Amino acid sequence: MTGPKTPRRLCRQSASATLLAISVLANSVLPILSSMPAATALTTVEARTPVVATVPPPTVSVTTITPTVAVPNAPITIKGTVRNSSDVVITSPVARALLGQRPLTSRQAVSDWATSKGQQLMDEAAQTSLGQTLAPGAVTAFTLTIPANAISHDQPFDVLPLRVEAVATTPAGLQTSGEVNTYLPALATIKAFEPLSIAWLVPLTLDPDPALQGMASTTRTAAWAKAIGPGSRLDKLIQGTENANVTWAIDPAILGPSLSSAAVDASAAQSTPTPSPSLAPGRASNPDPVTTMTTALAQRLRAAAPGHTLWSLPYADPDIAALLPLTSGSQSLTSFISHPSTLDVAVGPARADIAWPVTGTLTPQTQAELRRVFASPGLTAAVTSASTVTSHNGFPSEASRKSSSGLPLLAYDESLSRTVAQTSSKADGTITIQRFLADSMALLGERPGTRDRSVLVAEPRTFTGDPSVLRSLFAAVDKAPWLVPATTGQLLAASEKLAPEDPGSGANGTSGTATSPTANSHDPLNPGISPLTSDQLATIPDTMSSITGIAGILGDGPAFASTWTDAQVQQLSARWRNHPEGITAINAATNAAINTISRSVRVAPSSVNFFADRGVMQVTVVNDLGVPIHDVHLTLTPAQPRLRIERQPGPLKIGANARANVPLQVTSIAAGLVKVEAVLTTQDGIPLGQNATVNVRVQPPGSWIYWVLGGMAFVVVLLGTQRSLRRGSTRASDPDAQEPPLND
Repeated sequence: MTGPKTPRRLCRQSASATLLAISVLANSVLPILSSMPAATALTTVEARTPVVATVPPPTVSVTTITPTVAVPNAPITIKGTVRNSSDVVITSPVARALLGQRPLTSRQAVSDWATSKGQQLMDEAAQTSLGQTLAPGAVTAFTLTIPANAISHDQPFDVLPLRVEAVATTPAGLQTSGEVNTYLPALATIKAFEPLSIAWLVPLTLDPDPALQGMASTTRTAAWAKAIGPGSRLDKLIQGTENANVTWAIDPAILGPSLSSAAVDASAAQSTPTPSPSLAPGRASNPDPVTTMTTALAQRLRAAAPGHTLWSLPYADPDIAALLPLTSGSQSLTSFISHPSTLDVAVGPARADIAWPVTGTLTPQTQAELRRVFASPGLTAAVTSASTVTSHNGFPSEASRKSSSGLPLLAYDESLSRTVAQTSSKADGTITIQRFLADSMALLGERPGTRDRSVLVAEPRTFTGDPSVLRSLFAAVDKAPWLVPATTGQLLAASEKLAPEDPGSGANGTSGTATSPTANSHDPLNPGISPLTSDQLATIPDTMSSITGIAGILGDGPAFASTWTDAQVQQLSARWRNHPEGITAINAATNAAINTISRSVRVAPSSVNFFADRGVMQVTVVNDLGVPIHDVHLTLTPAQPRLRIERQPGPLKIGANARANVPLQVTSIAAGLVKVEAVLTTQDGIPLGQNATVNVRVQPPGSWIYWVLGGMAFVVVLLGTQRSLRRGSTRASDPDAQEPPLND
């Protein structure tokens, strides 16, 4: 007898029936799907379960996407390479392009798509076989062509997510795949937006290399060749931007220490040494090869200057943000900025009235301090971060703004600036360019109908761009109809026409209420914490005094003063952020140079016997330097009153690799051994060498010596008189003595 079925049995039977149906359906449908064209297949990123492969996935690189922007009736050609990164042969490798079903409608979505956060339903748009097998480490090229009808142009503009993928089979029969996400901006035939004006700001500054400072040497020459010579970061940066409409913000220090005497503190040396090329001691006739390199760089910049707007940063690009809060730092900045820029003569007219702190935040207090230190040229504007001046509507502000205090501001876009900063890699150049276009199109989409919008792209001081990638980027931007070229001068003119904003509008340098994805992200133009402190600045005046004093005795003193004064100036540069060891190295090299000169001028230790009441004693001063010295002061101090120095010697002048015997008028007081301390100093009192001791054995004569000497003199006279008398009497008594005959 069969009783009624329990609910558990009913569920079990239903599940079995369902599994049977799925199995039958799969067996009948899979052969049909396998025969369908690949272009009609649909890949769902969210639903795809990653296959655990036993070998590394293939590496996909995209080299070109042509054109960079999809327009109606134009196919897209993608070229790249696939590399078998495993140590086994993979079979049936295939490259394919997939387009997302949903466009990226915000800058946050664009940012997410570059990472694992972005997920999409993808449609395969193109596929190509890479052969039967791919050997370990082998690289093969591919070309994918996305047909024009596979790209939607329903909207006036869209940012389409694009994935390029390589799929293959491992020896174990598992599937392995590698991929790279990129972007495909798409435009419709009808224009329905107001374009953005875009301007570029690129700094030309030195690398954080302390070897750039110091006297002429092969090490210094090599450092300058690495910094500004062929193949250097600056050389590549100039190559990549010299034909683009960009503003160059130039640190005059890239042209050498022409402003070697900028005071770093009000208490530093008052006089200004005459700038001169750095020469090694004793080799004044040999030109410094660094001068040849800097001259060539100046000529190159001068030739390209007509195509650019030129800004002059203060000499050595001082760390404005770090120095302003410090009293001595503020004084140093005033000295820096008050010096006229040397670029006007060397390169061409360059404006020096725009402040560009290395950090992107300008508080009201900072603006007031900037006006004070820029009093000499006058402060026209300041560069700041767009996120710190974001409007209350939640969208990034325009590049042209004006603070509540009336200071015109040029606000750079962090996201676009950060993307351009990634152009150092040629391998990822195409991906970087596509992301820039996608991000700028997403920025356009925030307010597509607003006129006179502008964006500023500014790069970090250490910007390293591959020339070919930069040229391709500028070419792609020129072809993007939603981006119109502009200059920083045009942005500044627009800023000057604006009315000062309300203190609560976010244009004072304080962070606004921005909801932009870039507002709280890392600023690429803020390279880290400054190593400059009050204690570190406090040591500079003493070092400057030592440099001036040492230079005052050298035959090539101007070169010594120019070189090492400039080294002290360079310590205040913004380039040492994240590189505090550079400041330590400069200080060590400066002190070593001072100590080397000091130790090379010395008093030779000696012992002297002085047996007189008064007279002349000699002291020997040695110059081991390869250059003559002058104005060296010698001071001798007896340790006991047995000996008195009547008059200290005057300034000494000694030839190169020579010594001088210095006569001294001394008076002996009492007998005994007297230690005389000999001290050498410069005219300013800077000590030279180490104090030396001259041991003088003093033995002044008593009154008895005069009686003895008088008696001895009397005896000598008496003996001489007696001898003369004896000779005369002998000649008169000689009978043979005759007068000599006279000659006829």
